[in-house]
Amino acid sequence: MIGAADKVFFAEHGYLIVEEALSQTEVAALHRETVQICRGKLGTVNGLPDFNPAESDDEVIRRTLCIHHPHKISELILEVMRHPAIVDVLTGVVSPNVKCMQSMLFIKSAGKPGQAWHQDEDFIPTRDRSLIGAWIALDDATVSNGCLWVIPGSHRDGILWELAEQDNPDFDCTDEAVGFPYTADDAVPVELKAGSVVFFNGYLLHRSLPNVTTTGYRRALVFHYMNAASLLPWRPREGVSPSVLDFRDIVMVAGQDPYGYKGTENIFAPHIRPSGEGGCKWPTRTDQDTNHLAAKPLPTEELI
Repeated sequence: MIGAADKVFFAEHGYLIVEEALSQTEVAALHRETVQICRGKLGTVNGLPDFNPAESDDEVIRRTLCIHHPHKISELILEVMRHPAIVDVLTGVVSPNVKCMQSMLFIKSAGKPGQAWHQDEDFIPTRDRSLIGAWIALDDATVSNGCLWVIPGSHRDGILWELAEQDNPDFDCTDEAVGFPYTADDAVPVELKAGSVVFFNGYLLHRSLPNVTTTGYRRALVFHYMNAASLLPWRPREGVSPSVLDFRDIVMVAGQDPYGYKGTENIFAPHIRPSGEGGCKWPTRTDQDTNHLAAKPLPTEELI
């Protein structure tokens, strides 16, 4: 259970570490689930790299850097999304009513790139600035294997800094935040033991560097949550005013959904995020990406 001091720290610094939120048994189960997902045994993942079934698990999973929305095909990941240790923090610093709109499974093997400076709220806008990420270490995350770096307090400006394209081979295809009044000297590494979680505000500047080790992984499971009482103006729709836009491909994890009368939608399908090593082309949508979303390449707004 988090206390008053934890809430103050989160408000001031924009992030909070909770050690050993998941047990090692739970972490091991997520390792096995990662293999099943990458082998295509749980369902379709758009853009999943081809492999020979005779290849080892390591050979199969190390081809992939990040899978978006794995909770759509993994009951285990959906269960972890609602993990009591995570929900305890969310209800303490966000709201009694919390919804989740995204999951990401990172498999950063040795040699894989990191992600440039960015703010998650740039990509998932909330009307009340309540976006919060929960970054779960599935391996010990260290400076060497590409842990997160954050700029403490950078969320307090309340500014979404300009995004610019970048072609630095140290990073994947994510656009980079620029123009902010901080330097790398202001950043601190967030080294975590497997099973620990770092929560961070949607306005907090953060990045990760490449995994420069020669073997192994820096696997992580990431969820994004927000206050369920706030509309989510994500994914514009033709003819719908942004003032009333409310993205409904969500999962409630705590409390009540004030907009439950709208129902929910199944909009996104699990898909691979390009690492940049072979270009930045996104996989195309499938029929599972329904309704108002036409078949077209996944847009860069999907990057977070």
